[in-house]
Amino acid sequence: MTSTFTIEASEHAIKSVTVFKSSKAEVVRSFSLDLKKGQNKIEIRGLSSFIDTQTIRVSGLGDARLFDVTCTRANSKTALSLPGSPAEIKRTLLVKKAALESERGVREQESKLLWQYAQTLNGEHVTPTQMGAFLESYVEQGRKTLLAVTDLNEQIVEITRKIDLEDTKTATRKGTALGQVDIVIVADEDSAVELKLTYIVSNVQWTPTYELHATTVNGKPSSSVYLHYRARVLQSTGEDWNNTTLTLSTIASDTVVKRIPELYSVKVRPKVLFQKARGTWITSNNNNSNVKTNLFGSTDPQQQQQQQQQYMVQQPQQQLFGGGRGGLFGASAPPQAAALFGSGAMGASVGLTQWQAPESHSQVSDRNRERERDRDGDHPGYSPVSDNGEDEYEEVGGPGAIAEPTTVVSETPVAISFSVHGESTIPSDGVEHQVSVAVLPFEATISYICIPRIDPRVFLQCIVKNTSEYRLLPGPVTVIFDDSYVSKTSINDVNTGDDFECTLGDDGSTKVTYARTAKTVKSDRGTFSEATNTTTYKTKISIQNKHQFAITDLVVRDVIPTCDDKNATIVLRKPAGLADAKDGDSVDLKDNGLRVGWESLVDGKGGEKEGRYEWKWKVGSGAKVSLEAEWEIKVPGEDAWVETQDRHDRH
Repeated sequence: MTSTFTIEASEHAIKSVTVFKSSKAEVVRSFSLDLKKGQNKIEIRGLSSFIDTQTIRVSGLGDARLFDVTCTRANSKTALSLPGSPAEIKRTLLVKKAALESERGVREQESKLLWQYAQTLNGEHVTPTQMGAFLESYVEQGRKTLLAVTDLNEQIVEITRKIDLEDTKTATRKGTALGQVDIVIVADEDSAVELKLTYIVSNVQWTPTYELHATTVNGKPSSSVYLHYRARVLQSTGEDWNNTTLTLSTIASDTVVKRIPELYSVKVRPKVLFQKARGTWITSNNNNSNVKTNLFGSTDPQQQQQQQQQYMVQQPQQQLFGGGRGGLFGASAPPQAAALFGSGAMGASVGLTQWQAPESHSQVSDRNRERERDRDGDHPGYSPVSDNGEDEYEEVGGPGAIAEPTTVVSETPVAISFSVHGESTIPSDGVEHQVSVAVLPFEATISYICIPRIDPRVFLQCIVKNTSEYRLLPGPVTVIFDDSYVSKTSINDVNTGDDFECTLGDDGSTKVTYARTAKTVKSDRGTFSEATNTTTYKTKISIQNKHQFAITDLVVRDVIPTCDDKNATIVLRKPAGLADAKDGDSVDLKDNGLRVGWESLVDGKGGEKEGRYEWKWKVGSGAKVSLEAEWEIKVPGEDAWVETQDRHDRH
């Protein structure tokens, strides 16, 4: 004899959910069952339609044995009649509403009939005593009818609200719950078990988001900040996650079969071209070259020197800003040649096409057969090319050229899980719901940054060090300063011990003025000289600290124009020593700690070659300081030269 248990999943809470970064989630449900001796069939209905039927796991059976597990999805038409489905719930409510409305109609008809009967009575047939008794009966019956109709109206209103609520749920619900799991368990005796059902669903995602809270102490920004680590969870599985334990994981829980990758051998060969008109394979290396190389060795030094002299051209150096070195602001390093596995010479493979000698009939036949195999897809790396009768050459896809060294970095992904404190409720509505992960106290370094050429304001820059055990994933950051919204930024991956930056807004108590003057001197064309324009630019930046405390970390950034035209000369006069400084280094101007230097390069951008420099100083409470720069631009001709801002060179 088989005992059957039918369970509506929506009537039981979900125990826990783990959301992965691969738009999937692991759902764990538990059900208390009293198994009977023999075979027990458990039907669990109303599971997500996005359930992965291959991931069903059943545990917690005790001494009972699992006999069979199946997972199916009902179609939408069948789902309309399933118990507990939204359509069935609404249909039941509509039936109840219709019954109540019919009962109300009967009551109203009863009152109407009593009224019609009362109108037929008159004094000829009814005595005053009888009339009094009738009126008392009429009033009593009317009161009962009125109370009954009122009660029916209240019930109808309540059911109408339930119907509207179901309509709202249906409108806001994303996804359907048409999944069903059938489990067959064999028990040797009657027993109580806590059956645990685990499965994977899709249509889920989560993204990290942050709030950085900073405050002031006596008007000065505090070095203590708090990062509210939160997550936005969205799901459209068809199941509501009510009062469940939520875990967020960075693992991509794909259910595809994974295996250890197989390592293949790699060979180096000449780059191959294919001639469309004649169908001839042509190698790009010069076979007539006398240069001899080993597989992992270097070429003959004498041949290497000859090849380098033949193909390498020395580039003239340009001096800018009047420095004593070649290059933009200093000397540039000479070019270096790199080989594949050693110090190979250039010219061994220079992309020259070699025309093949006439072939014998057997060689042509072999080539034709080889070409036929290539067209059938047997030759790896090449694709068939049709013969259109044109003398063109097409580079066929194959191993990449090894002309330039390339760095490829692979990193093992780090799996991290975040447990959300308390119980969370995430309905299946396709709307992002924000949950709290942690509140992390950090120490920050506050700097005062000013770019007066663009905006004469001082901004508060906050550099935060991640001293927590959490890895901060990429996501948006909302900055809250003294309980007021300041800005919105974003961060990339921030591991433990790394830093990230954000802006705390501008400082209204620090006044900045930026003044710039230009004076041009023109020289006329002479017998042996051309006309020139020499313009001297001077900038003066004044900063006044109106705080009751000193600003100890002030950074003022500016830019000096550069020019790609060799006919223009730019000479930097002030600040002294800046023209001879290297990128990232600073020069002490011997003025109460004032330093100036080129910005550090970031991804090869910025610094001296783009004219970006910065002052670093401190300003006492109530003090006013000035920063001056001067440069000279000399250009040929009588036409005016103008400054243009390159917005694409920002890093």
